[in-house]
Amino acid sequence: MNLGSVTWDRDKVENVRLLLDRQLSELEECVREPESEHKMRRNSAIQKYFRKLRKFLKQKGFSDCAWEIIRTETRARLQQLLFVTAQINRRN
Repeated sequence: MNLGSVTWDRDKVENVRLLLDRQLSELEECVREPESEHKMRRNSAIQKYFRKLRKFLKQKGFSDCAWEIIRTETRARLQQLLFVTAQINRRN
């Protein structure tokens, strides 16, 4: 992709990181309830996903373009999560 360099506000990046860390902790609390094999596999899949993202960034030398791809990918996954959550809430 032919994207120009993007300047990231360090405070905003840190806030996003802290929010994601908190959400991950809360998610782990939910998943930590009596561990079923299904929950353990799902947790493993999440960890594998983030390992792939880290590996991708490392392979690309943590370039601005790589970070932009990660940002876009993360945003898409969060939007999917919101959609799924909304579907579940509608059923209840």
